[in-house]
Amino acid sequence: MSKIGTESFRLGTYAVDFENRIKMSTIFNYMQECAINHAHSQSYGVKEMTEEGLFWILSRAYIDVLEYPKLGDTVTVKTWTKGTDKIFVLRDFKVYSSDKVIANVTTNWVIVDWKKMRPQRPKILNGTIENLENEHAVKEVPGKIFDVGNKEHVFDKNISYCDIDINNHVNNVRYVEMVLDSFCEKYYLNQQPKILQINFLSQCKYGQTIELHKGYNKEADNYYVEGVDRDNRKKYFQALIKWTNKK
Repeated sequence: MSKIGTESFRLGTYAVDFENRIKMSTIFNYMQECAINHAHSQSYGVKEMTEEGLFWILSRAYIDVLEYPKLGDTVTVKTWTKGTDKIFVLRDFKVYSSDKVIANVTTNWVIVDWKKMRPQRPKILNGTIENLENEHAVKEVPGKIFDVGNKEHVFDKNISYCDIDINNHVNNVRYVEMVLDSFCEKYYLNQQPKILQINFLSQCKYGQTIELHKGYNKEADNYYVEGVDRDNRKKYFQALIKWTNKK
């Protein structure tokens, strides 16, 4: 049993964009896989949690991408838990390519009871999580995201089969893809996403429709993106994304 989980992935054509660079959403997919396998190795993975009537939900994530590897490169993800913050279990990631760190990530996870559909305190796992409390990829814990006033409607997303995960709701990576799809081609020709914080607020299920809204925050020089239910106006997620010029 290792306190650090490690997974390596070779970038295939499905993992990169039209310039053969890794997509930010691909990094999230790799992180998710690494986290699931590491949790299983420490006996609080999907199988073990299901037996206890529990499941994991990713609540917040913050990623800072330093470099975008290309098609054929190998990417290695390392992950570990580093303690708790109220109801959150904190998990960090470092992503490498050619022995260089290409992304630093911190995430907040919540344990949810299947029957009550309510968050549970981390102590319910009876101390089975082994933490590296002084090891940080990103030291700050992601906080709340606040709305901006100058939003525009970007597009609607109808939730269908490929969006749904093993918990029967929209997979968190699909929300990241919605954020990335909120920007037109010209952004990706000259710039690349540098920092993304995304907070997951509510579960969205098959057949529902999400409206994507986007606004620019001039003071912070970043964009606010949200997903809102078309019918009941419930917010499913909020995100902040900052762009940088390509090297």
